[in-house]
Amino acid sequence: MYRRIRFKHFFFVVSIFLLGMAQGSFAQGQTINGFDTDNKKSGPWQLISDDGILLEEGSYYKGLKEGIWKGFYPDGTIKHEITFKEGIANGPAKFYFPDGSIWEEGVWREAFWVGEYRLYHPGGQPAYEFNYNSIGKRQGEQRYYYPDGTIKYKGKWEGGSIDGHVEVYDSIGQLQTIRNYEDGVFENSSEMSRGMPEDPASSSDKVISPFHGTGYHTAYKLNGNIYQKGYYREGVLHNGEEYVYDNSGKLRQIRIYDNGKLVKIKSGTELESKQ
Repeated sequence: MYRRIRFKHFFFVVSIFLLGMAQGSFAQGQTINGFDTDNKKSGPWQLISDDGILLEEGSYYKGLKEGIWKGFYPDGTIKHEITFKEGIANGPAKFYFPDGSIWEEGVWREAFWVGEYRLYHPGGQPAYEFNYNSIGKRQGEQRYYYPDGTIKYKGKWEGGSIDGHVEVYDSIGQLQTIRNYEDGVFENSSEMSRGMPEDPASSSDKVISPFHGTGYHTAYKLNGNIYQKGYYREGVLHNGEEYVYDNSGKLRQIRIYDNGKLVKIKSGTELESKQ
């Protein structure tokens, strides 16, 4: 989880750096690209690539970026919207998938996210809903979601660390486990009882080797089938694969995760070598 946040921090900082470096790449003859009486960039500007593709557009004031600057994919689809104040990224920011759907959004303060932050699965369903304090550390309730929008994890953070417990839900939204933490370190977990006789047919679907730490791990179901394998952060699969079976135990999907995000689902003929 921590690596994912640091990676996104790095991605955002690189994006800001490239915005500043691209200022001289506009095409000749762009009449909107003006200067004030002190020969500083002023008013609406467009940054154009050498082959005529619009890269960014926004406004300058006294030579500094001011207000919302938009970046674009090569086909013209919006890529990001970043708010600048006196030349520094400071305010609401949004990033988009190549199809134009929202990827992430929040408020950026010079070097980190503050307040409410959201990351989305492809298709528009929420993936993460985080809250950050004024110095960029996670604070308050944090939520993770399955690709269909069903809650997956929920817990509270204090000063960047888990405070108390994290609730773990299955893919239909039923509470399965409560993981207890102290000062951000995993202590123990409690399995939730349903108060009903267990269906023998479903017992083989239980995970018998869960992992609550950070590192590489393979989790198996009671019937011996692999459930998840890869690199975990605080018990959450960060980079790796998740295996989905039907009621008969036949493999139906392999979900690929990269930096905590679902990036691909294998099915059909792609699974033949795994059967």
